Amino acid sequence: MKKIVLIFVAVMIMAFSNMCMAADGGDLNKDQKVAETFISGITTEKVSYDKLGANIDNGLKKNFDAKAYDALKNEVKTKFGDLKESKFYSFERYNNQDKVTYLTSFSQENVVAIVFVFDKNNKLLEFGLLPIQQNQQAQESAQQ
Repeated sequence: MKKIVLIFVAVMIMAFSNMCMAADGGDLNKDQKVAETFISGITTEKVSYDKLGANIDNGLKKNFDAKAYDALKNEVKTKFGDLKESKFYSFERYNNQDKVTYLTSFSQENVVAIVFVFDKNNKLLEFGLLPIQQNQQAQESAQQ
């Protein structure tokens, strides 16, 4: 009888923890979709500002309008080149915000971290592109 009770308790704990994880997974999926749309938007001509703007917080929209979006696309093309690869790297949850990071590779810049900050409603609050410089030895060993 004790074994049955222990098994039941273990199953209930696993079920409860899975439900808790599912809530975060849903937010992560929403954040990832916005981030991937953003990356596609700044590296191709496939995403209009209107489509991207639907997922941007009103505070960010004040500084990041269609003109700023086009300027960012041109700056990315000039400084980094063409996108070669983009991979999800991390998800961090804070009190009322989520931080999603992607690692990308471009033709002129080997590693660029793109960091996105979302509010609790999955609206983009802030973003940043950070080129990560590798030391010379690491670059040479990676090329071999």
